Amino acid sequence: MKDLLHILLVDDEEVVHQTLSDYLHDLGHVVEGVRDGYSALQILKDNYFDLALVDIRMPGIDGISLLDKIPEIRPEMPIVIITGHGSMESAIQALRLGAADFLTKPIKLLELDAVLEKCVNLYTLRREKSVLQQTIKKIQYGDIDGGATHFIGVSASAIKVRKQIEEAVDAGCETILITGETGVGKEVAASEIHNKASNAHGPFIPVCCPALPETLLESAMFGHVRGAFTGAHEDRAGYFEMADGGTLFLDDIGDLSLSAQASILRVMEARTFRRVGGLKEIKVALRVVAATNIPLENLVREGRFRRDLFYRLNVYTIHIPPIRERKEDIMPLAEHFLNSYASMRNLHFQGFSDSARNALMNYDYPGNARELRNMIELAAIQCRSGMILPEHIRLQNLLDVIPISPAEDHDKGTEKSRILKALEDARWNRRLAAQKLDMPYSTLRYKLKNFGIT
Repeated sequence: MKDLLHILLVDDEEVVHQTLSDYLHDLGHVVEGVRDGYSALQILKDNYFDLALVDIRMPGIDGISLLDKIPEIRPEMPIVIITGHGSMESAIQALRLGAADFLTKPIKLLELDAVLEKCVNLYTLRREKSVLQQTIKKIQYGDIDGGATHFIGVSASAIKVRKQIEEAVDAGCETILITGETGVGKEVAASEIHNKASNAHGPFIPVCCPALPETLLESAMFGHVRGAFTGAHEDRAGYFEMADGGTLFLDDIGDLSLSAQASILRVMEARTFRRVGGLKEIKVALRVVAATNIPLENLVREGRFRRDLFYRLNVYTIHIPPIRERKEDIMPLAEHFLNSYASMRNLHFQGFSDSARNALMNYDYPGNARELRNMIELAAIQCRSGMILPEHIRLQNLLDVIPISPAEDHDKGTEKSRILKALEDARWNRRLAAQKLDMPYSTLRYKLKNFGIT
């Protein structure tokens, strides 16, 4: 246990102050005592305490009311309720409202020791959670992965998405559903919703639902208490608790099992939950943004997604079209990714050559913006400085999509002749000709169409 604790004792009985204060002073702790709730709130505003021992029954503001008011002043400080033997229901109510523990009168000193130990551990966990949230926030605002911090694009679709983000924020939507193919920027849109909202100072916690093992999902989402299961050596906060005061982003929510969906629905309805193995109801105030690359209505019809959860999520929906349907956004995104990479590594680029632009503009991007970002980062690594050229860009089938410039017409004629010869040698068996040319069959088919060879 921590050598020195600063403890606030709130009780209207003199005998409690004498007994507990003397014992705690003998242990080396500093104790300050007040006799009513009003005095407790006042002293908390001006002083720091490691924990508070609060009697339930007091004149004026009672202990239950203090449980509601103290977190507004000292959100990380554990509160232990003191109650009489006949007030067990009040103790249980206090635990559900956020009390760290309770002691019954007359207070046994060994029980007090155990509660103090628990409160020290709880306070440490809360401080770690606060530090973690601040670290996450710095990472997010620092944009260390080179991705976009806001939804980029000049197409009509991109403008519509940004308008919907503004609408969702202005309306104070607590639940938002984002749909679209993998890699279109659903997390970017969710992050922008968070950054524009009034609680942008809070954490943004992204969760990849398919990555959560079914056996650990409840613990990951809602946390657990020490001893709840084998390996639970200490209390741990879950994602919902970590996102308190901010935004929880549930990516690929359609991959959750039906039982997990039921648990998520309950928390979304009540905004309260219990840690695995815990008795205390934890209340959270957060925005839930869910995303899916599969239409949830299809999953509902197939019996793979709960209808009630779908209705709960489908309050405000933002759909993000794939890159191939908004070609105007390709170069703005590519230039952003290149500038981000250059800034992080203190490199200097002159932009993209015309041929490189043509290559980028004529590719279909099955991986959407995420694939484009990886492609640009690889091009920057290979180029290092100067102009990004076609040879720096590794598309899935690069030769399929780079239009040949007038200066390269002679090469085009040479390649067409080579393909015709291979076809003749293979007696126009296109698959065999592709093998002779050492190129994918899909590439040969594209070139036949491009050269007008039938």
